[in-house]
Amino acid sequence: MATHTSDRPIPAADTGQAEFAQDLERRIGIYEELDAHGDMAGALGSGEYTLIFLLTLGLVVTFYLWGY
Repeated sequence: MATHTSDRPIPAADTGQAEFAQDLERRIGIYEELDAHGDMAGALGSGEYTLIFLLTLGLVVTFYLWGY
């Protein structure tokens, strides 16, 4: 078995599997590179998650009271 940049084995018997494994390895490398920079553009922070939770809770309570 051949290996790529990391030590993950790439199956050499089936060309489709080898291409898939190489593509997967390339994508993993891109995400590892983005993660190494620390700040991923477009990633939600704790403030955004808190706001989404509060808006959802407000919507649920509003519909509950409206239907009551």
